[in-house]
Amino acid sequence: MADMNPLDLCYPLIEQVKGIYWLPFRRASSFQYFLGGWSLSFFGQRRQKVFDNSKYAPVATLIDESHSYSRRDKMKSQWGREFSYISFCLYPLSTICSVKVGLADFMIVGAASFDFRVIQVGESTQSRLFNVSDHNQLKQFIFKMHNESCDKLLEKGYHDSFTAWGLDEIQEHKIKGRSWYEVVDGSRNLNWRFNLYTQLSDRHLLQITYEPSHFWPPYHTPSKKALRISKSPLWDFMDNLKLSKVKKDFPVIKSIP
Repeated sequence: MADMNPLDLCYPLIEQVKGIYWLPFRRASSFQYFLGGWSLSFFGQRRQKVFDNSKYAPVATLIDESHSYSRRDKMKSQWGREFSYISFCLYPLSTICSVKVGLADFMIVGAASFDFRVIQVGESTQSRLFNVSDHNQLKQFIFKMHNESCDKLLEKGYHDSFTAWGLDEIQEHKIKGRSWYEVVDGSRNLNWRFNLYTQLSDRHLLQITYEPSHFWPPYHTPSKKALRISKSPLWDFMDNLKLSKVKKDFPVIKSIP
C-alpha cells in the first residue's frame, strides 16, 4: 500500500506514490483454457460487459481449425490482402487499483484490464511467410502487425495513436523460462497498452494486452518510476499464469466461460 499524504491534486497521483494496491490475482477466481495442445490457466475477475458485443472463444478451442477464428465479414474469406493473420479472443479480465491516502482511506487511481488473443499467422500463399518460432521473424511480425494497425488508425484521423518505431523497441522478457516479447502502443490522449507475445507454434502466438486506464492524465508522459508502478499488476498476473503442453485429444467445450 502506498502512503501519499499530503496530496498534490495538481500533479498526477501515480508520480507521487511508491506503490499501488489491487486485489491479488491469486485470491481471485481461477480460469483454465485448452488451446489445442496447450493449457492456459490464470487468476482474475471477468470484466463487466458494458456495450460489448464481442464473441469470446470457448474454454476449449482448437487453434489449428479455421472455424475457431471468427470471420471479419461472413461474405469474405478469413484471409485477405489487408490482413496477414486471423485471431480469436478469450474473455477479458479487469481489476481496480487504489492508493492509501490515510489510516483507513483509499483513493482509486485507475483500472487495469487484460485482453487475451490467439493469433494464427498467414501462410506464404496469403502473405509474406513468417515463422514465429524464429526469434527475429517473430519480432518482425509483431512490429509489422502493430505498425499496420497504427497506420490505419492514423489514416482514420486518430492522430494520437502510436506504436514502436523500430524493432529495437520490442523488449524480451524471460518469465518462468519462457520468452515474452513486449511492444507498447495506444493513444497519447487516452491509454497506453502493453502487449506481451509468446510463441505457441511456428504459426501461432498468444497475446496478452495489459491496459492501465486513468493512471495518468492525457498527453502526460509517465516517468520510469510511474511506469514501473503502473505495471506492477501485470507482473503479478504473469507470475500466476501457467502455460503448458497437454495432449491434443481434449473435448471441445461449446460454452463460453
